[in-house]
Amino acid sequence: MKRVLTFSLAAFLGALMIVVPAEAKKTVLTDFDKRDWMVIAPQDSDAPLRDYAILYDAGGVDGALGVIGIPSMRTYRHIKCGVDLHNFPFSGSNAGNNNGTPDGKYLYVSDKGSDTIAEVNLQTGWAERVFALPKPFGIHHSAALAPNGKYLFATGELTGKMLKLRLSDGATTVLDIPPAPSAPDYPDTSKDGKYVFSGNYYHSAVMVFSQDPFKLIKEIPVGKNPHGTNVSPTNRIVSTCDKLSATLSIIDVEKLKVHKVIPVGAGPLHNQFDTLGKYDYISCFVSDSTSKVDMQRFQLVDEFPVHYRPGHNAIAPDNAYYSSQNKFSTGLFTPTGIVFAVNFELQDLDETSATYGKSVKLIPVDGEPHEGRMIFASYIQRWNTGKGEDLFSKGYDLGDVHISFDDGPGLNSKQRPQLEPVHTANSSRVWIPRDDSKPGITQDGDVKVIHIKGFSYGYVPRFIHVNQGDKVRMILTNIDKAAGLTKNPDVTMGIAVAGYYGQRTMLIGVRGMSAQGEFVADKAGEFEFYCQHFCGPLHLEMRGTFFVDPKGGEKASLGVGDYDDMSMQADHLAASEHEFIVGTNKLMNTLNEGKEPTI
Repeated sequence: MKRVLTFSLAAFLGALMIVVPAEAKKTVLTDFDKRDWMVIAPQDSDAPLRDYAILYDAGGVDGALGVIGIPSMRTYRHIKCGVDLHNFPFSGSNAGNNNGTPDGKYLYVSDKGSDTIAEVNLQTGWAERVFALPKPFGIHHSAALAPNGKYLFATGELTGKMLKLRLSDGATTVLDIPPAPSAPDYPDTSKDGKYVFSGNYYHSAVMVFSQDPFKLIKEIPVGKNPHGTNVSPTNRIVSTCDKLSATLSIIDVEKLKVHKVIPVGAGPLHNQFDTLGKYDYISCFVSDSTSKVDMQRFQLVDEFPVHYRPGHNAIAPDNAYYSSQNKFSTGLFTPTGIVFAVNFELQDLDETSATYGKSVKLIPVDGEPHEGRMIFASYIQRWNTGKGEDLFSKGYDLGDVHISFDDGPGLNSKQRPQLEPVHTANSSRVWIPRDDSKPGITQDGDVKVIHIKGFSYGYVPRFIHVNQGDKVRMILTNIDKAAGLTKNPDVTMGIAVAGYYGQRTMLIGVRGMSAQGEFVADKAGEFEFYCQHFCGPLHLEMRGTFFVDPKGGEKASLGVGDYDDMSMQADHLAASEHEFIVGTNKLMNTLNEGKEPTI
C-alpha cells in the first residue's frame, strides 16, 4: 500500500515522522494551496534506495565536500579537501546553468582557509591534486570554467585580485583590481568564451573581463553589495543578487549594461537558473524564502518559504528539485553540541506536482555549506563491473595536455593519488570559560596573547601585529546575544587567518564560552582574517588583518613576507603526500611564468 509522509513543524520537533495511510491523502491535499510556512509537504517516498541525482556541496568550515542523494537527501559521504571550502565547478563545459555540462570526471573546489584549489576525482571520490596559488591571493570563489574546460577563473576577495588558472599545469595570471578596497566575488563565464563576470562587493558593481587576453573591460553599477552572479543558459543575460537593495539586477550580455532591476525579497544572496533559463530561483536570507522569477517577463511570480535563513542553493539537473542551503536551524533539531546544525531543505519545482512549491525534505548537515551543484548519478561508475581499467590507464587527460603519473615520485600509470589535505595543523585548540578580558594584546611569559571580541559584524581589535617567531595564543569571544538584523539567538561566528595560518586558526565563536588556539607565527607577511561561520546578512564585513613582521625590523605588507615559501603549501598535506605535491611542482605550482596562459 502506498504511504504518504506528512508532518507539521510542531510534530517534526516532537517526533521524526508520522506515517499516514493512503486513504488519508485526500484530506491532506485540501491544504496544499495554503502554502503554510510551517508544513513539510506529503510525498510518496521519504527515502528511495536509489537516487537519480547527486548533490555535491562545499562544506565550508569542515573542509570537506558533502555527497548527498537526490531526492532521498541521504548523506553518502564526505570527501576531505582542506580547510574552508567555498565554490566549485564540475569539469566539462560551462554550457547550461550553474551545474554546467559535466563530463563526470572532476570538480575544482576553492579553499578560502588555505588559499588553494583542490581537484577531486568524481570517479574515485578522492582529492587528487592541490593547486597552490600565488601568495598573497586570498581566494574566495572558483566557480567559473572556460567553455573549453581548460581554464578556471577565481576571485581573490581578500586581496582585491582576479586569477586565471590553466588546469593542465597550474600556470596562473593574476590581475589587481583598483581602487581599494576591492572585493571580487562570485564569478561566472559567458557561454561563448568571451567574458568573465564577477561581482565586486565593495564597489557595488559587476566587473566584466575578457577571457583571452585576460583583462578588465569595465564595471557595471548594480544594487548595493552584489552577492551572487550567474550567466543564463541562453547567454543573453547575467543576473546578480543585490543583497542590501533587495533586488535582482539583470545585465544584458550584448550591451554590457543593466537591462532590468527586479524586487525579489529581503536579503537576496544567490540565484539558480533552470536548465532552459526560463526561471531564476533566488535565496532571500532575511525574508526566509525562495523567490521565483520568470526570465521572459522579468517578473517575480512566486515565493516559497524555507526554514531558515537561506544562503547558497542548487537545482536538480532535470529542474525537478531545488535545494535551499539554510544557514540557521533555530528550534528545528535536537542539540548535538555547542555548534548548532545548519540544514538543507529540498523543494519541489514541478508545477504539475501536488507538492509544487512545498518542502519535501529537511535534513541537518555538517559544516557550514556553500556552493551546491547537482549531477545525474549515472555519471558515477560502478567499479565492481570491471570498468576501472580506463581510470588507471590514462593519467591526467586535460584537453591537449596529457600528464602521466610517471611524472611524480613513486607514482606510475597503475596508481591514482588519494590525497587527504590537512584541516588543522601545527596548533592546539581548547574551549575555555568566557573570556571577559579587554580586547587587545597582552604578554603571558613568552606567549603573546590576543584577546578578540567578535560581534555582528566585526572584530575588536581589527588589526593585529606580532613578530615572526612569536608564540601566539588567540582567544575568540562571541559577544553577540543574537544575529544582527535577523535576531536569531543561536548565532555562531568564527575567525580564520586566511592562507598559511588557515590550518592554525579556524576558531569557532559560540555563546557562553571562548575558543582558544595556540600556534607559532613562523612565516612573515600580511594576512586577512575573516568570519568563516555565516553569522548574518553582513557576514562578509567581518574582516581584519593579521601582520607578522619579519625579523630585522621591517614591517609586513602584501609586498613584504615569506610568500614564495608559503606558496609551496608544505603543511597542507601529510608528510607522505607532501612529496607528491612538491615533487610534481611543475604540474600544479607553476606560478606567474612571465607570460599569460592562452586559450
